[in-house]
Amino acid sequence: MKKLIIIGGLVVLLGGGGAAAFMMLGSKDDQAHVEAAIPELTMDADPVYLRLDGLTAPIMKGTHVRHYIFLNVSIVMVDDSARDDASPLKPRLHDAFLREFYSKTIAKGDGTIDFASVSKRLTRQAKKVLGEDQVVEVLITRAMRGAG
Repeated sequence: MKKLIIIGGLVVLLGGGGAAAFMMLGSKDDQAHVEAAIPELTMDADPVYLRLDGLTAPIMKGTHVRHYIFLNVSIVMVDDSARDDASPLKPRLHDAFLREFYSKTIAKGDGTIDFASVSKRLTRQAKKVLGEDQVVEVLITRAMRGAG
């Protein structure tokens, strides 16, 4: 009887692990779709990053906050001097990003988040604050869902 319970437990664990691996890895079509959505950067030199403090974006449902998402972002700058010029403007960038989050929700109708779209919106705001010729793009380097 103990052997049957142990074997049954192993089957459940292996089946769950396989299902989790399938869901995490996704199909090749999903991976191709994601790779196609990522724009290619063509830069001559090594990329220059300006890292910002964490941002908190609300996920709204109607007029109520369902929960929050915590984001870490880095801005890809055109060169070192652009990063040096932008560094004192971090509070203005933070403000512009928060205004963008609260002006329009970052979640789709089904509650999922299109990070490529959020990155484009933040890139647009960064270019407004820092200048069109200073910013390449805004990268979302970490996202974590918070309670709400």
